[in-house]
Amino acid sequence: MIQQVAPFYVRVKNDLEKAFQDFFPHMSSNYISTAKLFRKGKIYPVLGVESVTVFTKDGSEVESARFLVPSENNNFIWIQCELFEFAGFEGDPESAVTEKT
Repeated sequence: MIQQVAPFYVRVKNDLEKAFQDFFPHMSSNYISTAKLFRKGKIYPVLGVESVTVFTKDGSEVESARFLVPSENNNFIWIQCELFEFAGFEGDPESAVTEKT
């Protein structure tokens, strides 16, 4: 089986409160405060993707993923993918190369 891998970019969602309500009410609201490690509108390369299973308060399981991205404090962090929106592929001049204004 041949698998092709291409780097891609993400940016923090504009409305994290809505994202929290829509996508992960089962997760701690601390994930929203973690978003302060990223600048709104700035794109970040995704360096790794990891599949995770999150256990909800009622004990059920939800499949999700975490991205490995560089943060504004010069560290790398594994963080829930639901905090981000897709911003394009490497070499895509209309999305990934420029920041959202």
